[in-house]
Amino acid sequence: MYNLMIIYFTGMLGIQKAVPLGIMLKTPPPIICLMTILGASTMVIVIYVLNQLVKQFRLRRMNENKLEKRKIKTNKLISKFGIVGLSLIGTVIMGHHITILMGLIVVNKKTKLLGWTIIGIILWTTVLTTAVTLCSKLF
Repeated sequence: MYNLMIIYFTGMLGIQKAVPLGIMLKTPPPIICLMTILGASTMVIVIYVLNQLVKQFRLRRMNENKLEKRKIKTNKLISKFGIVGLSLIGTVIMGHHITILMGLIVVNKKTKLLGWTIIGIILWTTVLTTAVTLCSKLF
C-alpha cells in the first residue's frame, strides 16, 4: 500500500524517477506503470487547471533570460513538430510538468495540448517501464 503511494507521488515529480523507484521497491511492472501514469497525469491536470496562478508564479520565479531560453526551445519544438510533437517529445526530454507549463505559454489550443501530453505520459511510462523491467531482469 505504501509502495503504491510512494510511486504515485514520485510520478508527480517525473516518470523517469518513479519507474526505477518502483522496480527498486519490487512492485509489479503493471502497477508501477499505472501508478506513475496516474501521478504524472494528476500533476499535469492540476497545472492545467491552475494555469493563471502558475503563470504569475512562473513570471516571479524565473528571470527573463531563462524564460526566453525556454520559450525559444518550446517554439522550436512547436514549429518543427507541432503540438503533438511538443507533447510527445517534450514529455520525455523536458518532463511532463515543464512541457505543460511551457506549452500553456505558447500554445493556443490548450485542451489539445493537455490531451496529447497525457498520451505522451502513457506512451513514455509504458516504454520506460518495459525497458527498465527488462534491464533489471538481465542484470
